[in-house]
Amino acid sequence: MNSPKLAELKKELNYLELTQVKELCLRLAKYKTENKELLHYLLFYFDKKEDYVNEVKDLIINEFDDLHPSIYYVSKQLRKLLRIINKHIKYIGEKDKECDIILCFCEEFIKHPIVTVSQQALILLLFRQLKRANRILPKLNEDLQFDYQQQFDELIKLLKSKRKSFRMVEIE
Repeated sequence: MNSPKLAELKKELNYLELTQVKELCLRLAKYKTENKELLHYLLFYFDKKEDYVNEVKDLIINEFDDLHPSIYYVSKQLRKLLRIINKHIKYIGEKDKECDIILCFCEEFIKHPIVTVSQQALILLLFRQLKRANRILPKLNEDLQFDYQQQFDELIKLLKSKRKSFRMVEIE
């Protein structure tokens, strides 16, 4: 069975009453955790995106505080954290908020002692996020671009001071 196009669903939703739409939304939320989380975001945070971004940043900071001492588990925890971050970024759907969250992740990563570890997988994880932030920067409006570019440059300076073997070519 093929899934219908979004336009068809939208057209069909116009014919339903408000109570039926509520029932459908609750039924969708009931079966999938991600749908429930998205509905929660849309109901409670859609017009308060800054608060939501701050909560995601707090989550990032808390996760970095609770990292396991073993490098093996650290890489697993960070990949899981990135999956969660990407889910929240998808809910928000704005490039400036995405850049803000990614730069927060990179900042916490660079501040943490794991940045000096020579495990390739961890360092590549950081570099991929720095590349992602670097790709988003030109897409922002000029004021935000300037602010985030300064924050990005500060992160690069901090990374160079912590990792002597770092080269900017690895990010570009």
